[in-house]
Amino acid sequence: MRRAILLPVLAAIALTAAVAPAQAAIQVEDLETLSSNSVAGAHPDLRTKFKLNGAGAPEVAKNIIFDAPQGIFGNPSSLGKCSALDDALVQCPPLTQAGLITVHANYLGDPNYLLGTAPVYNVNTAGDEAARFTFNVPTLNIPIAILVGVRSATDYGLRFTVSGITQTAPLSEVDMTFWGFPASNVHNPDRFPVGSIADPAGCPGQADTSCNAATPERSPLPNLPFTGNPSVCGRPMPTSLYVETYQRPGEFAHGEADYPPTTECDRQTFQPFAQARLTTQATDSPSGMELEFVIPQAQSKAAAPAQLRAAKLVLPPGLTVNPDAADGQTACSDQDAELGREVVSQCPDSSKVGNFIIESESLPGPLHGSLYFGEPVPGNQYRLYMVADGFGIHAKLIGKLLPDQKTGQITAEFDDLPQLPFEKFTMSVFASDRGVFATPTNCTIHTVSTRLFPWNTALPDQNSSFGLSIDRGPNGALCPGVTRPFDPRLNAGTSNSGAGRFSSFTLKLDRDDGDQYLGDLNFTMPPGLTASLRGITYCPQQSIAAAIANSGRAEQSNPSCPATSQIGTTNVAAGPGSHPFHAVGRMYLAGPLKGAPLSLVAVTPALAGPYDYGVVVVRVAIDVDRSDAHVIALSDTVPSIIGGIPIRMRSIQVNIDRPNFMINPTNCAPMTVDSQGIGDQGTVADFSSYFQAVNCAYLPFKPRLSVRAVGPRAVKRNDNPALRFDLRTRPGDANIRSVSVTLPPAYAIDQRHLGGICSERELAATGCAGKSPIGRVSTVTPLLDQPLQGLAYAVSGTGGLPRLAFMLDGQVSILPRGESKSVKDGLKTTVPVVPDAPVGHFRLDLFGGKKGYLINTRSICAKRPEIKVDYAAQSGRRYRQKVRVKVPCKRKSKARRAGKSR
Repeated sequence: MRRAILLPVLAAIALTAAVAPAQAAIQVEDLETLSSNSVAGAHPDLRTKFKLNGAGAPEVAKNIIFDAPQGIFGNPSSLGKCSALDDALVQCPPLTQAGLITVHANYLGDPNYLLGTAPVYNVNTAGDEAARFTFNVPTLNIPIAILVGVRSATDYGLRFTVSGITQTAPLSEVDMTFWGFPASNVHNPDRFPVGSIADPAGCPGQADTSCNAATPERSPLPNLPFTGNPSVCGRPMPTSLYVETYQRPGEFAHGEADYPPTTECDRQTFQPFAQARLTTQATDSPSGMELEFVIPQAQSKAAAPAQLRAAKLVLPPGLTVNPDAADGQTACSDQDAELGREVVSQCPDSSKVGNFIIESESLPGPLHGSLYFGEPVPGNQYRLYMVADGFGIHAKLIGKLLPDQKTGQITAEFDDLPQLPFEKFTMSVFASDRGVFATPTNCTIHTVSTRLFPWNTALPDQNSSFGLSIDRGPNGALCPGVTRPFDPRLNAGTSNSGAGRFSSFTLKLDRDDGDQYLGDLNFTMPPGLTASLRGITYCPQQSIAAAIANSGRAEQSNPSCPATSQIGTTNVAAGPGSHPFHAVGRMYLAGPLKGAPLSLVAVTPALAGPYDYGVVVVRVAIDVDRSDAHVIALSDTVPSIIGGIPIRMRSIQVNIDRPNFMINPTNCAPMTVDSQGIGDQGTVADFSSYFQAVNCAYLPFKPRLSVRAVGPRAVKRNDNPALRFDLRTRPGDANIRSVSVTLPPAYAIDQRHLGGICSERELAATGCAGKSPIGRVSTVTPLLDQPLQGLAYAVSGTGGLPRLAFMLDGQVSILPRGESKSVKDGLKTTVPVVPDAPVGHFRLDLFGGKKGYLINTRSICAKRPEIKVDYAAQSGRRYRQKVRVKVPCKRKSKARRAGKSR
């Protein structure tokens, strides 16, 4: 950042950007900007001349601003600095002289009176200045200060400002020269000895320094360059002069000229290099970064090296943006950054992510700045503002991190850097659990590729590479092997473990830093951990599609799925370190998926600080085991990358907390919630969480079965009766585990009607389609809005009596099975496994007639059959019931009964 002191003359405190010329009476004419050497990077004497037409008639110049060409720079440190005291006493030493100025004014009746020639001194800066030069106006002995700033809002060229010019002698003409090598002996005749208040250095009334011929001065300083030419060749470079008068405040007379085009660009060199290091050398960990660009700037008679225009770094695969980097952060808006304005930035501390330092021989000292998260814009989500204020500079540079959308590999770009001679640029990105970067998962030397671009387009870009070392595992562990470990942990349970009680349910899956990332997952719930679907709607497919297309903030404020379908929330933790980023979403009930009757859909707005990655939608197929109704959940593959940011998922927590939804088992035996996961390197892991309900012994248990024969052909011997079995349970009771129904000898299986019996293979393959059912079944459970219903089949087995299959279909499908055998008391049919869920009202209509399953072995009306029912509860209780079959027998007439009694 060399703050040039360029050409000429005066200029004003960084006036706002484009000041428009006004039609003032005073006019700028004969503006020239000259160079003694046009070679790129050379160190010429710089001369600026201008004349004001109409000075003092009637307008008087008050403030003058001169904008030097872009790329012209100066190095005030190459000569001495006059102290404020010596400057006030007009005693600046010769080694601080930077050049000469000749001034004309409307004075003593002469509109262009030659006031004389004076030395221009380099003095200590005061306040927000890149440099300060002073001179004493000859003849008038009036001190004048020339303040130098940088056009930080536009092209970072130099701006020279003179304010409060005297009205005693209206300024009319200036000719000013800055020396390229101020300490050179060639300037000895023009170098003035120390003056005094009574006798300031200079030649009043002269346009040269001939009055100084008898007392030339040598500079004791090394002969170092003070000025520098731009690095861009072959194009004109405009200069501008603005003049504000006392008579027209706020209006500016304007003049323009062209600086001679730069030539011989091949004389420059461009040999920068970059290097970086991570703040941690551990795998799969949050990290900051120390990044350094070095552009050597030799101070000699040779052409200065070309300046750095842009830099591009391709970081190694696996070194990605940390998902937690922006958590809790805000973005600095363009307005807060004061982009396009030469004022101090107002970026909030909550957007700060690092610091940087710019070093240059042209600056009085290091220029310190801050690194902020910038407001995202389309195509540039991860903007970085580099903001520095000092030495007359209000730098606001914009960098960007461009992650590959599929892999997360980062390309860092810094474009449109100022054409100023920075020698060293050091950036420190903060290191913490919220470090901007997350390290690769394997130990090795990872390669960073760089491409550095010069302002001088005649010179080639510089490509190079360097290494970043990763040599240990996270948290002090050894380096992982080729296949990383995969040992996830599962913790699941209900908030109220009381048997048969409604309760919220939480499931949390964790993985450690350094482990494989989570991929495919499935979960198996313990039997009896069920849910009431009554009154819950499904999230429609079109709503799920709308959520996928939504922005994260839009989904957060206006969810796509209806509230009536929400059953809980999700909390996903992502990113390495002890402070992962958490994204909270909603869990909804949805329709069939992948052959399963139900599904869950987790809808998570992916919001991290100022960044909106959209919405992550994960579907989970919910299958219900047809035997005992335990739930099997099969998740979509867990997303591994969002918006170019690998998630590095640390935990998944599901909270199902809809009131009166989840129901505990009524079986208090120890059980587990089981899961199987597949890591990103293919390792399969099985893991589980202990689960147990309590207080089963306090649950009552008294189910009731009623049986009746229906139809006209149900009571005679050899009739095939149609029987209706109605089983009812009470709310709050323990659920049935098994039930045995023993029919008396009055009923037997009619072997004649088993010719079309279904086989086990047909049951599994087609659900006994095309076979003759033996009955119809239904259940009205308090868990569902609609009954489950279907057909009952006799299924052949390997010897013995047929098995029974009760096919209950609806919102879910259940297939209880019955085993039949002959016992002393008759035909005993046992359903050994009944789902641990409230039955409510179960009905079996056993068909009669020509294809009836049972046959009467005697007249049923002679003696009403009595059925024995044995129940076992999930809680361990047992209960026995004797049920008399209700039969449609005719009553005997009174006469016949009376006759029999005689």
